[in-house]
Amino acid sequence: MRIEVILGSTRPGRLGDRVCRFVMNHAALVDGAEFALLDLADHPMPFFDEPLAPLANPDRRPSAAVRAWLAAMAAADAYVFVTPEYNHAPPAALKNALDFLATEAAGKPASIVSYSTTGHGGALAGQQLRLALGKAGMLPLPRSLPVAHADRLLGPTGEMTERSDRARRVAEFTPASLRELVAHTRALKALNEGGSQATG
Repeated sequence: MRIEVILGSTRPGRLGDRVCRFVMNHAALVDGAEFALLDLADHPMPFFDEPLAPLANPDRRPSAAVRAWLAAMAAADAYVFVTPEYNHAPPAALKNALDFLATEAAGKPASIVSYSTTGHGGALAGQQLRLALGKAGMLPLPRSLPVAHADRLLGPTGEMTERSDRARRVAEFTPASLRELVAHTRALKALNEGGSQATG
């Protein structure tokens, strides 16, 4: 199984690099799936400008960058979305990327890791992202991970730099949430494959 860890910020000097490294460090210890980083900064896409919604446009001809993004999403079995919060919402780059999806991510589970330099950990961005993922056909897991004061909590390589109750909770919840995502992914793949064989 392949799970893409999607970094939703494209800003220079972004804090998201630390958060993604932290997630990937824990993902390396989780059995049952291959975790790979999908950085939106490596997929510079235009603002969504197609004349029809992707689901209603079988003859669409997206740019090469959009095709690469769609192929990466289609090849994955599940996703971890790592998002900051800009003005109570996910970044425009992340929302824009989701707008290009047709059925590439439909029926696949997703986890949300939000972060901020404040005490609420980007929770509002996580809530809004959950709605967008559902609209794209994904199945967001019920629990998300808001990483508060991520600039103080994590070092440049994703290591914990703080010893506190908050740090302990984040360190414990992260691998547990990744194992939960793997379990849901395995169950949904079996369900989907079983349904395909029954109708084949």
